Amino acid sequence: MSYTLDEIIRIPGMLENLKNVKFNFLKDTNYLFVGCGSSYNLGFITKTLLNLNGYKADVVTSGHVMLFNKVQKSDIAILITRTGETTETVKAAQIIKNAGIKTIGITCTKNSTISKICDDSIILDFAEEKSVVMTGSFVLILAMFVNGIKYHDFSEESQKVLDLSDKIINTINLGKYEHFVFLGYDENLGVSKEGALKLQEMALQYVEYHEPLEYRHGPISRLTEKTLVVINSKDTAEEKKLIKDIKKLGATTLEISFEGDISVPNLNGFEVPLRLIPIQYLGYKKAIQMGYNPDTPKNLSKSVKLE
Repeated sequence: MSYTLDEIIRIPGMLENLKNVKFNFLKDTNYLFVGCGSSYNLGFITKTLLNLNGYKADVVTSGHVMLFNKVQKSDIAILITRTGETTETVKAAQIIKNAGIKTIGITCTKNSTISKICDDSIILDFAEEKSVVMTGSFVLILAMFVNGIKYHDFSEESQKVLDLSDKIINTINLGKYEHFVFLGYDENLGVSKEGALKLQEMALQYVEYHEPLEYRHGPISRLTEKTLVVINSKDTAEEKKLIKDIKKLGATTLEISFEGDISVPNLNGFEVPLRLIPIQYLGYKKAIQMGYNPDTPKNLSKSVKLE
């Protein structure tokens, strides 16, 4: 078994361990999420959920902070780096701290640089991963953030979604597809961005992500019978119409929704960690179908370290 598959399969067990992690957001606090790649996507999804639930939050890439030596006003900056060693995030942490903003580092590695720089840190070392691509740890950190708004026990539901993902995705002839499109609104736009990244990282595919109804306004021109469209739907009537239109044009859809091909419970957006599971599994399966090793993707490393 590859490390990547193992790290996806162990998600329910890690979520069980999350019961011992205490983290809460406050409505009178202005948060700033900082990260690169998947860690940025974590911040994007979380700030969207916070905003939708009456909290103040924003997100910025670590590289932007490092490059321009500027940071927007906030009370607490949450710096996310799985290894704790990503150069841009480490440098951003120091810049933000120098600006007088409280810093909290989120990492899966003990004794990392980010933990030494930040004022506080949360070390989820039981989620440390051997593979290059971030999978299970992404779901875990996102679930922790979700629980910081409203607590949910995701362990049992995550196993159901994992089993269903295995069942449904294994029926898809992935060799047929060479173009993957991810669609979703609000927090699901962040899920779509992360989904596109997983297929790009693990399987080197041509990918896109958009809001669902925006897809008709130009991007749909690239649609062919070799396109698989993954829709993280909220089961709206217009999203259902879009699915029908996409199928009429000869492409295939995979709907992740409350009543979709892969169903997730309706938790008013808080089900978002569960929506990542089928997307990660899809990336893994496409990589295997292409003959790639998902543990060591082309041109990638576990930490991006700049000279």
